[in-house]
Amino acid sequence: MALTNLIINGDFSNSTNTSAAGWTGTDIETRVSSVYISGTGNNRVAELNGGTGNVTVMEQTFTVDSARDADLNFDYALRDSGTLGVDGFKVEVLDSNGVVIFTQDIVPDVQSTYIEFSDVVTFPAAGDYTIRFTEIGDNADGSGAVLDNVELLVCFAGETRIKTPTGYAMARDLKAGQLVTTQNGPKPIRWIGRRVVDAAAIEEDARFLPVRICQGALGNGLPTRDLLVSRQHRIMARSPIAQRMFGQAEILLAAIRLTGLPGIYVDTSVREIEYFHFLLDDHEVLLAEDTPAETLYLGDHANAALGNDAVAEIDLIFPGLRARHSEALPARAVPTRERQIRFMSRVVKNARPVLEDFTQNTGEC
Repeated sequence: MALTNLIINGDFSNSTNTSAAGWTGTDIETRVSSVYISGTGNNRVAELNGGTGNVTVMEQTFTVDSARDADLNFDYALRDSGTLGVDGFKVEVLDSNGVVIFTQDIVPDVQSTYIEFSDVVTFPAAGDYTIRFTEIGDNADGSGAVLDNVELLVCFAGETRIKTPTGYAMARDLKAGQLVTTQNGPKPIRWIGRRVVDAAAIEEDARFLPVRICQGALGNGLPTRDLLVSRQHRIMARSPIAQRMFGQAEILLAAIRLTGLPGIYVDTSVREIEYFHFLLDDHEVLLAEDTPAETLYLGDHANAALGNDAVAEIDLIFPGLRARHSEALPARAVPTRERQIRFMSRVVKNARPVLEDFTQNTGEC
């Protein structure tokens, strides 16, 4: 799974005293925490109490792609001058028609101490939603609660759709032995590797963060939904620029090389992710969200990424398969890092899509 925060600037670090990027509303006030609660440091927080006689409202609208649950988390506290049992705020989530699907009043029962809030918000359908924080209690300037680290975490990865001869299957549901659709026709999965990268690992090494390829960013409407892949996972490009540079129209590029294009970026909002590796008899190009992407290729770099235990398992179950991969050519040409960068520079300069005139040649009748 990949946990992605739908909230922009939930820690209020990108803010001024009277505004906060990503947030709209009235009487927005953000300052370092120690202004409100002595001895709490220099991280920026929002106060849910503006000027005297005014009511603070902070809200943000976001999009949910399907019916799903999300984890709502934030930190809150009553400032030093607040009134216990009186000052606080209301948190609401509303749909695009203004119907409230989640609400809770937060009235701190301790003073000057941060408390962690966590609950589940159930979104009934895809669409636009708004999260809103409204002050309640004594609206005199100098009292009130403060808010920090707002997160609305949803799981996207593992929900990547892989094309099979019988339709689409979620990556997390596929099993060894099942057929997947490749550019050479239906092929059985021999082995599936899974690796969960948690928040601590991402914090230690940002290279674990995935590349998000937004819907349509590659051209020809592809991918058909947002696609999250690891940085070095290779995506197929089809372009006359590749034909001129490499003598063939189709090549494989590491996803990180695509990040110069609009709608393709390293997704720093991801808190946790589970990566999947599909091993077939040969290196193949399958369709993930209808986008041509490589299966696992057991070269030296893949062996290092998988780890010794996974490599040993592959050797035990499929003796000789690793040698077969290492001796065979990849499914498409893989240019050197420098030539991939040069190719992408030309694509950007000429404003051409990565996937031009792409048709899903699956070898099926």
